[in-house]
Amino acid sequence: MNARQLAADDTRRRLYVAAVALFADAGYHATTVDAIAKRAGVAKGTFFVHFATKDAVLVDLVRKQTAVARAARTAALVHGPIAALRATVLALGAEAGRSRELSRAVLAATLENPAVSQDADDLFGLVLADLMTDARAVRPHDHETLARGLMGAYLGAAFHFTSSRTAPGLTELLVPLVDALLRPPLALEPRHAPPAAHRPRRRS
Repeated sequence: MNARQLAADDTRRRLYVAAVALFADAGYHATTVDAIAKRAGVAKGTFFVHFATKDAVLVDLVRKQTAVARAARTAALVHGPIAALRATVLALGAEAGRSRELSRAVLAATLENPAVSQDADDLFGLVLADLMTDARAVRPHDHETLARGLMGAYLGAAFHFTSSRTAPGLTELLVPLVDALLRPPLALEPRHAPPAAHRPRRRS
């Protein structure tokens, strides 16, 4: 890698760090490209060399979050599909739970910008496909319900976490939901034959 590429990578990293810090400190709407460039110590035009919009930084955040979740799933697979399912969802939560303001910025961009929403859907779709694969090994006849239930638990907990300043940490919200969904279904109690005195007599 030559010096020019190293310099470009360093500039992109500084822009990314500046944008993330501003999103976390000021929120999505208050963060501007001008402010990001100023914080990173570069000209505004330099920002657009590396990112098309400020929303592109948030897409990169989602990309990082989903990549971490998929890596956690791969590492947990040696312990079986249930461990992989749990690790995937909790890793999503751990990444999003690092900053309430940052997660709120991602949610705002996803709701307001169709392009961000589509990119996020595509990235989370890869995670959902992993969940489907692992859920099939746990509940072959009901794997889609389990996988979508786990993803729904994450999204619901994330929404609560971002919308309430007094909500517990995201991982704290997620653990009981994930464990409840992964708990084996309760076995039906066997039907016992009625006592002999109440059995109908056979007709000879």
